[in-house]
Amino acid sequence: MHRITAYLTLAVIFIVVISVLYVPILFTLKKKGKSILRQLSYLALFCSFFLIIFATLLFTEINFRPEQYVLNLTPFKWVEEVNSNGIDRVIVEVVPNIIMFIPLGSFLPVVFKMMRKLYRAFFIIFLVTFSVEFLQYFIGRSSDIDDMIANILGGIIGYGIFKIFDCLFKNTGWWNNFITQR
Repeated sequence: MHRITAYLTLAVIFIVVISVLYVPILFTLKKKGKSILRQLSYLALFCSFFLIIFATLLFTEINFRPEQYVLNLTPFKWVEEVNSNGIDRVIVEVVPNIIMFIPLGSFLPVVFKMMRKLYRAFFIIFLVTFSVEFLQYFIGRSSDIDDMIANILGGIIGYGIFKIFDCLFKNTGWWNNFITQR
């Protein structure tokens, strides 16, 4: 549970810092005709990419010459580990990977109109998670197919949240300002 708390604390700190740094840009773009809601969607996508990169690649020590490279290619190995490590440890390993990719899946279709098709958003989510796992292998962290599955699941959940919002609010002005590219 300490790891989840650390991730959430980092997320809040980064969102606050990036938001404060973004305020001057927000008002400059507002003068150019971009709605604040639209700008916030860009900010949210940037924050989710930043959080993913920081939490998965930069949160721990980088070692390009580790004593041992760890690669798990067995899907759902975490299910077997429930008996040996307990459910709490497994939840701490799986749930953050799901949660971390929900914003990416939600804001990709908001920011980029072409990502409003599931297969396109899925491809980008897959590409990001594959890149993260690939890089983790070479910087001394473990690379795990279960992490990829959890990350992709989180991205798809985020995409589903976007679709639900799109169905519920597609006839409202604020939603159209949020998703319309101007």
